[in-house]
Order: sequence, then C-alpha cells, then structure tokens
Amino acid sequence: MEKTNVFMRIVKYIIPWKGDSVREIIRKIIFIAAFTTLIITGTSYLSLQMNEKNDIAENDELRDLYSGTNVNVSIPTEKLEEIEKENPEVLDRFLPLLEINEDVVGWLTIGDDKFIDYVVLQTDNNDYYLHHNYKKAESVSGSLAVDYRCDITADKRSANIVIYGHNMASGAYFGLLPRYNNYDVYRDKNDISFYKTHPTLTFSTLYKSSEYKVFGGMLVKVNSGDDDFQYHRMHDFENKEQFDNFCADILDRSTFINPDVDLKYGDNILTLSTCILNKAYGDCEKRWVLFAREVRDGESPEVDVSKAYPNPSPLFYDEYYAVRGGQWNGRGWKEEIIAGYDMG
Repeated sequence: MEKTNVFMRIVKYIIPWKGDSVREIIRKIIFIAAFTTLIITGTSYLSLQMNEKNDIAENDELRDLYSGTNVNVSIPTEKLEEIEKENPEVLDRFLPLLEINEDVVGWLTIGDDKFIDYVVLQTDNNDYYLHHNYKKAESVSGSLAVDYRCDITADKRSANIVIYGHNMASGAYFGLLPRYNNYDVYRDKNDISFYKTHPTLTFSTLYKSSEYKVFGGMLVKVNSGDDDFQYHRMHDFENKEQFDNFCADILDRSTFINPDVDLKYGDNILTLSTCILNKAYGDCEKRWVLFAREVRDGESPEVDVSKAYPNPSPLFYDEYYAVRGGQWNGRGWKEEIIAGYDMG
C-alpha cells in the first residue's frame, strides 16, 4: 500500500492532475517536454557513438586485411583467383578488399603515427559514401570517397584526385586533418609544427602505390558566392597555364608555404577535403582542404621542412574578413615554386 502511495505521489508530481492550478499544469508540461527532449537527445547521442565505434572496429579489421595481418578473414583460393583473373593489373593486397566491395579504389595513409589510415571508395555520385561505410551499411561516419568525376583506372588517372571525408569530433576519418591549419582561431598562426611532422602521405590506388609531398592547406568557402574557390571541380588541366593558375590559387590561400616542394606542369595532385563547422570563420559553407603532389620518378620522397614558413597573409573569403578582421596583403610566396610561372 505504501509503495502504491509513493508511486501515485510521483505520478501526480509529474503529470497534470485534476485540481492542479494553471501554473502547476504549465510547470508539469514544461518538465515533461524537457525530459522527453533529454531522452531523445541522449538516445540519439548513444546511437551515434555506437555507430562510430562499430565503424572504427570494422575499419581496424579491414586495415588488418589490407596489410595481410588479419588471419581471421579468409577468402577461398578459387575466389581470389577469380578476382585476380578479372583484375590482372590490381595490386595483390587489394584483391580481398574488392571481394568485400567492388567500389574500393585505394588506400590513404598519413604520418608514421597513421592518424589517417583508411580505405578509399568511389561510386557514381558524391553523396552515397557520406552516409555509408565500406560494407555499404548506413553510417554517420561515412567513408573516404573519391569525387565521382575523377578517373582512377589502369589506363588513366586524373591530374587532381579529390577525396572527401567527414570531420569527426572523435578524430576519426578526416577529423584530424584541420590540425594542419595554423590559422585556427585557437592556435598561434606561426605554429606549423603539425605540418613539419606530417609533410608527406601515401595514396595507393588499385594499380600503384605513391608517396606525396604536402604543399598547401587552406580554409575555403564553397558553393555560395563569387569568392569561392572551386578546387573540387578541377580534375584535369588543359594546358600549363591552367595548371599554373590552379597551383597559384592554392598557394595564395595556403596557411603555410614550403619552397622545398616545387610544382611543375605534369605533376599529379591529391586533394583532401573536409567540412569546417566552426562559426568563428563565418556561417557560410566552409572546408579545410589539404593539397599534395606526387613524388616524381627518381625524386627523393624526403621534404626539407626547415624551409617551411607560415604564410604571412593567406587569401580568405569575404565573410572570414568580416568576422575575423584583416585583409589580404598579397602573395606570400615566390614564383620559383611553380616552374616557369610568371606572376606578371
């Protein structure tokens, strides 16, 4: 009987009851609404955390399979032979991955600490892998994915391959990519230590493994005005002038410069792009983008980071200056970085 009375007192305290004053009814409605919101928000948060945790665990398994250390996953020899026969030019380590998903096109790794170390996918649009993992299951983390307009085949490679990935709060996928941004609102703009410890990356396509030297990183606005930089729409270059101007636009905007990484027409570029939600840089649609160029045949993959310096005046978009102040004071790099380029 006592338990019943306690229960009823709790119910009457929470739920509007006959005889309640208007003020008391309003209080209870507000409480119920707040409690319901808390439950929904908490459930949603836990669901997101579980989804991301599951994606990370599955990526770890795939990483072991790619490196040949996953002894718990095996594909019948006859199946591997069939895949290899259908894809004779594909590197052996990708064959088991293609059995899982035919959209696999490569693997991206940055740093000895491998703060980025993921499979890269590509399909016929740029939306699918924003919301699906490599098993094609729905995912809040999505996957790293090449722009569908880029070519990665045995016979052709786009001069600028663009890879998209989510900026996850946990640091997964491209969540740590903005660490290259020395103009971050919470950092000293002269601190380019992250670049200096991560000046190269490896991108292996199905057909070739290549080292790349990072030569630029920028905060940029897209899809909303004349001051956009459409880096994601440039995949091939018709001539040297177009290539030179594209590279110059990157260097103008880059928050750091390294003259040791020169550029010349014919170089292959890799572009890594992720979202920036921080409103300290304006309410517009923003990206942090990293650029690297492929190590040339016969060239040392080493980078002399002692030559690197923070760009004294990166070119930002109009809303950035409206929020943060300042202005562009002109190019902070020398034309020799781009072979045969004339600043005029």
